[in-house]
Amino acid sequence: MRGTADLRAWLKLALIPMVGILAACQGNSNNNTADEVVTGSVVAAPVSGASVVAKDVHGNQVAGPVTTAADGSYSLTIPDSDLSSDLIITASGGTFDDEASGLSGRSAGQLTAYVAGGSLGTGDAVHLTPASTIVADMVSEQGMTLSVANSAFESAFGFAADTGVAPTDATAPMAGAEQAQLLAGLRAATFSQLAMDMGLSSEQQFDLLPALARDLADGDLDGEDATGPVTVTGATLLPADIRNRFTQAMVNFRAGGNDNTGLSNDMIGTLPFAKVALTSSYKLEYMPSMMAAMEGKTGFTLRITDRATHLPVSGQMVTLMPMMHMAAHEHATPVEGCTETATAGDYACTLYYLMGSTMMSGMSMGYWQLQVMVGGMAGESATFYPQVMMAMGDTAKAVLKGQSDMIAGMAMSGGMAMDQNRSYYLFKAGLTGMSGSYDLDLFVAAKESMMSYPPVFVGTTLSSGTAYELTVASMSVEVSTDASTWLAATDNGNGHWTVSGITGLSDGVAGTVYVRLTINGEQKTSDGAAPMGDGSNDYASFTLTPGGM
Repeated sequence: MRGTADLRAWLKLALIPMVGILAACQGNSNNNTADEVVTGSVVAAPVSGASVVAKDVHGNQVAGPVTTAADGSYSLTIPDSDLSSDLIITASGGTFDDEASGLSGRSAGQLTAYVAGGSLGTGDAVHLTPASTIVADMVSEQGMTLSVANSAFESAFGFAADTGVAPTDATAPMAGAEQAQLLAGLRAATFSQLAMDMGLSSEQQFDLLPALARDLADGDLDGEDATGPVTVTGATLLPADIRNRFTQAMVNFRAGGNDNTGLSNDMIGTLPFAKVALTSSYKLEYMPSMMAAMEGKTGFTLRITDRATHLPVSGQMVTLMPMMHMAAHEHATPVEGCTETATAGDYACTLYYLMGSTMMSGMSMGYWQLQVMVGGMAGESATFYPQVMMAMGDTAKAVLKGQSDMIAGMAMSGGMAMDQNRSYYLFKAGLTGMSGSYDLDLFVAAKESMMSYPPVFVGTTLSSGTAYELTVASMSVEVSTDASTWLAATDNGNGHWTVSGITGLSDGVAGTVYVRLTINGEQKTSDGAAPMGDGSNDYASFTLTPGGM
């Protein structure tokens, strides 16, 4: 018996190093390297029950499959040796609740992310979204490099396809979600809205994504690739204004009642400024002038063609309705209007932006929405979303205020609305001439309300039919370069006033020009108080550079 016990003890001691050797071999089964754990999520809305795998660029599966949880999350264990090469992480199947339609239990298609070699380690995350899927398709199917694909996507859609940010469900955000996560969720939901706006089913959203990748592969999101129109599915083609429709889809989703992110208009990032929009009958092309849209005077041309005949559309009344959507309120801006040029179907348009949508620092103030009606207010409508910069160089506008001339104010924080001094906006519309004699064109508009800023000239009735009605019986605009000698401006109609023969300025040199405004005998001032007579509030000041911006 003792001999047997001794033999068992010897065998046990002998097996210990063997077990250690086997364990070591088993723990380094992938070319003697460690494994790395990569987490993430699969989000059209969160996709539950999707199968997630990681493959190399040759199609060899290196990790998975694993199944996503109810919130779309997953965890993949990837051999460290494979992380040095590019990887494609793909999710297939599963179900999701469509954000735009509100339909639940919809069958998901494929979502993908393309991961550059050497960019991942344990603790890193890769989130699969519609945006990452478009970029991955441009790389793996359209032959683009990852950097070029990312750049093309950001240029077209207005944001980066960042796989490191975990989107939260825009319809039911995760408690404590950060702004970046809320915004990522909103952008994912926008693709759902875009599919619904195009008449596609929730499931067909997954056909839309590779179609967008094919379209964008030539660098232009315009409904066509190098061979012609891009098919989404069946007889459904990408429209020529697909970029504009994406922007509109975000606006539509936010207005549709399903957006619960709580993001205000200044928090949603820069909206893509698409320059083609379609109505049922017309194609409208926004053609900027040499200067991009900017605070102050902005001119552009609208080219209108018939969608059926492709011929120019002439003789139409074209109406502009701009609206600034800020964090807490909205307001319009003065509009001069559109006039058809000598080129049939081309309409020269001018408006005067009260503010930029983006600060010099890049911080968003909200977004401008420009609605265009072809055929008057009851005509067909298209919408653009121009990015409006702050004024650079010369003074773009100045403000003077009435004294007894008042308008209804806005109620603040639920309090009672107080009357406010009417604001008169003086815009630089043009400066021409040569040293010793310059002509300055000013455009004058008045505020009736947040939604109305009509041009001002003799015969104008402001705030008609209200307690604040004012008919302009007399009006003078005067200009000086020394605040002593004043030149009277000529009324050129529709809010335009021109002063000729201005001295005291030199080509290429910034100078100061003072503008004095008097309506019905009341001199308007910078603060709405009576004019002091000492220059402290008597007029508006412009910095102007002949030959400059």
